[in-house]
Amino acid sequence: MSEKKVYIIPCSGIGKVFGSIGRKTAYIVVNELAKDKTNLECLPLIVKGKKEVIEAIKENKVIALDGCPLKCSYNDLMEAVGKVDAHFLTTDIVKENRDLKPEPSIIPVGENTKQLSIKLAEKVAAEVDKLLEKNMERDD
Repeated sequence: MSEKKVYIIPCSGIGKVFGSIGRKTAYIVVNELAKDKTNLECLPLIVKGKKEVIEAIKENKVIALDGCPLKCSYNDLMEAVGKVDAHFLTTDIVKENRDLKPEPSIIPVGENTKQLSIKLAEKVAAEVDKLLEKNMERDD
């Protein structure tokens, strides 16, 4: 059997700085902090019902990243896949780091927005390790 991964699914939040934090966070986790442990997938493909994507997520762990309390990523995953193993709201990292007010510009993202994304990515990467550890314990 292939090695288990954690799928990172950010909300679409296009044009919104909190959505940008979520997407930047996802890229940092998947491309840097947890490179060999994670996959990034497209939320619209999941909503559209792309079978291969949904099956892959069902067979692995999944983390939803949302930019606002509407929780589109979380809710869409619950509807299409039936589970979310961990969930993060970008607004929470902003509340925890009030000194780093995100810039309103999304192109390019500002320095504070980058720093908030890094801080959230560190939390998400730690959660990836926890989820994979739990998975390994069950396999033993």
